[in-house]
Amino acid sequence: MTAERTTLWYFIGALVVGGAERTLVDLANEVNGEEYDVIIWTIFSTNPLESELSNEVTVRSLTDAGRVSNGAIDGVESPLVYLLAPLKFCLVARREQPDLIQSFLFYDNVIARVAGVFCSATIITGIREVPNEEPVVRHVIDRVTISLSDVIVSNSTAGRDYAIERGAAEENVAVVYNGRNIERYRTTDSAELRSELDIPTDTTVVGTVGRLVERKGHFDLLDAWPTIVSEIPDAHLVFVGDGPDREQLTERVNSLGCADSVHFLGTRQDVPALLGAMDLFVFPSHYEGLPGAVIEAMAAELPIVATPVDGTSDLLENYRTGLFVDVQAPDEIAWATIRLYQHQSLAEKLGTAAGQRAASEFTTESMVDGFEQMYRELETRSEETAYAQPLIK
Repeated sequence: MTAERTTLWYFIGALVVGGAERTLVDLANEVNGEEYDVIIWTIFSTNPLESELSNEVTVRSLTDAGRVSNGAIDGVESPLVYLLAPLKFCLVARREQPDLIQSFLFYDNVIARVAGVFCSATIITGIREVPNEEPVVRHVIDRVTISLSDVIVSNSTAGRDYAIERGAAEENVAVVYNGRNIERYRTTDSAELRSELDIPTDTTVVGTVGRLVERKGHFDLLDAWPTIVSEIPDAHLVFVGDGPDREQLTERVNSLGCADSVHFLGTRQDVPALLGAMDLFVFPSHYEGLPGAVIEAMAAELPIVATPVDGTSDLLENYRTGLFVDVQAPDEIAWATIRLYQHQSLAEKLGTAAGQRAASEFTTESMVDGFEQMYRELETRSEETAYAQPLIK
């Protein structure tokens, strides 16, 4: 700890557009700068979200490698990057001795845990999702290294249980829910944006936000789309986000014969306005952590159709703040979407209730307060003190 501020290092592969990265940017911007000297370490130097950081946050990259492709880092010239960058981080941690090191994703967690062997920093690692199926190698590495974390923070109750099952002591596992700036998503003027997207103002817009990867359930939504259009002939479907499955999704749209009503917008910086242009939000993911996209849709007071997977079920309640459908069930997606369209009073009731819950439980302020509470508690505990109570209750 410095004389004035606690040295707080965040560690992540790159600041690309993604849920964990967005959460990190919001946290770094809002954490108390008078108490914490915040540095974000990245492996790669291509960091699209860096422009959204405040001037008080420093970004230091371990390599000059990496370029963004389909929303992720691609094009590493040599696989040695994945060995040399972690080694460099460990050596810098040993030399500079930060007070806290916090990571969020699996690969970054492993590096942060190893770095803790080289320095006296308190190591805080994260669980952002609970996968349905996990490679054996990843499972073994996680279980072997998990004890090197001083604290594990999950963004969902399922993630907490997952960490304990992996061997983490229950008293060393905390839950801090993701948060968003709720007022940023309270927008209603969508006429100009619909015109830009070539969508008539008097049509029904169904939308979703997320990386274009199979586990997000986009193929399930597309398979439901012909049935939805048969009941809502003027409906348009909007995908916001990019990813490796974009080409396959486009092929599926063409094979279904519905290209005129489906729009792939790619990565956008105006998500609040896009949510304001939607009438219904569908999030048919196969597994999740605590999806920021759903929090954003809640903040926008949209009626939501979603799968009750880990994380999403922490956010929504069936028939109270959203409608749940089974995973990989296109028929149910179609039924729930059509039901909300046909019962506007139910749709409005769910959207209003979702917005109220987002504003009371899933704000940026509540997220930052949760992390700062944890940081302060860690600062007051000696290395020899056993954790008697959970850090976040």
